[in-house]
Amino acid sequence: MAAGYEIAVQNRRAFRAAAGYGARSLPGAQAAPARMKPWMARLGGFARATTLATVTAVTAVAALGGCAALPSELNLSPLYRHRLDEDGSLRQLDVLWPFFFWRRTDDGGVDFRVRPFYRYVTDGTAAPDADEHQFLAPLGRVRHAHGETLSRLFPLWFFKAREDDEGLRETDWNAALLLWGGTREDGEENYFAFLPFYADIPDFLTYDRFQTHLFPLHVALEKNGSRSHQFLWPLIGFGSNEAGDKRWHRALPFYAANVDEGRYERYSALWPFVHWGYENLDTADPIQRFFLFPLFGRQTSDKIDAWTALWPLFSKIAIQDRLLKLDVLWPIFRYHRDESEFVQLNQWWVWPLIGRTETPTQRAWNFLWPLIWLREYDDPESHLAQTWVLPFYWSSTREHDDGGCDDYVKVWPLMHHEDTRDESGEWSTLSPWFWRRGNSAGVDEAYDWLWTLAHREWSPRGDAFDLAAHLYTTEKRDGRRQTSVPFLFNYESDASGATLRLFQFLPISLGAGDTPPPDR
Repeated sequence: MAAGYEIAVQNRRAFRAAAGYGARSLPGAQAAPARMKPWMARLGGFARATTLATVTAVTAVAALGGCAALPSELNLSPLYRHRLDEDGSLRQLDVLWPFFFWRRTDDGGVDFRVRPFYRYVTDGTAAPDADEHQFLAPLGRVRHAHGETLSRLFPLWFFKAREDDEGLRETDWNAALLLWGGTREDGEENYFAFLPFYADIPDFLTYDRFQTHLFPLHVALEKNGSRSHQFLWPLIGFGSNEAGDKRWHRALPFYAANVDEGRYERYSALWPFVHWGYENLDTADPIQRFFLFPLFGRQTSDKIDAWTALWPLFSKIAIQDRLLKLDVLWPIFRYHRDESEFVQLNQWWVWPLIGRTETPTQRAWNFLWPLIWLREYDDPESHLAQTWVLPFYWSSTREHDDGGCDDYVKVWPLMHHEDTRDESGEWSTLSPWFWRRGNSAGVDEAYDWLWTLAHREWSPRGDAFDLAAHLYTTEKRDGRRQTSVPFLFNYESDASGATLRLFQFLPISLGAGDTPPPDR
């Protein structure tokens, strides 16, 4: 019992440190910015309180697990299940499956879940200053890592604090996509918005600055040294750069002009019907163009001949010794060949039956668009091949130039299988969630109990297999095997010997450690 008590104390200290209590916070963890809004601070407090509320249960289980009276593999699922490491420390725990789950990862991190509502995870030795709280994944998330803080509960709030390229602390936040705000340590990038009434936001979408008053009555935009004002957006507006050689104005639908002196002139009247202008004025081959939407359009120069009729049904673009693009009854037929230095594209399709695309680094077929795709990509350090038969099958194989292969196959919604170059992988059935990796972060961990019938994962250290609700579970790790069926038996074997416990507690010695475990 003393050993179990010491393990419990260590686990409790680890939880308190990870949750940010007292002086024993994670190394490198950042304090909340001084200007953090009160409701954002409460969010962090709620996340820490939720984590602390779980400590008592895990601590008690760790203490019990350390007692010699309890086996290292105990399976009373769905009521209770634990798995201990060889040193007696807790590695996995389920209480009232599927609701409460806790495990220690191979790199020393912690993964705690109250499914499907909440998850707390740390990255262990890979990133000792990182921890993350997830709420109703993928909607809610609070993450601290490498001096950055991110919190969100879509669509109600978003908050991010980090250091910019100049080493200055800055924050950005929004609430319900209506209130937006941010600060920077030197005060130069402070902003606030209450859409649609007022906004003054830097680096918004593709613009350097976005401002509005009673949107859409007035909008002001800054981008690449140019500034514009628009009224009754987007109908009326004007803008120019500081040098005055780039300018535009419009009063739609009556008239619009956009001029970059020496480069292009673009005009329209009775928009969207009449358009004319000049392009490539800074080259030896300037273009004249005219378009009477949607009846007929024409572009001409010494090297370019282009026209369209009943746009977008019929069109042709020909550039001497470089490009030919032809659309007939678009989107039914297209032929596109581009031999320019930076593109080198050959493409054709008869939609939706068949299509082909080729570049120096990509080759693709598609059939019965958008159902069947065959793709190959040549990346600088690998070759990627993909096959998609939507929505039922897709595979992805990446062969690395320095050796090794990453392979993923999914047969939706029945199963998926993944092998990686580091000799680890996993498979699972069923597998209805379409996305993986970054696009599924937290989702499987919160909801996979709803659909997973069987799951296996492996790594250089060993492998593990589970049926739903741990009706059968086995793991081999560093030469040690642990297997169990709820209430009926558990089995343990290592180099020193093997033990079978009937009804989880009645031990039967099976002798030497090379006794084979029960088959999966």
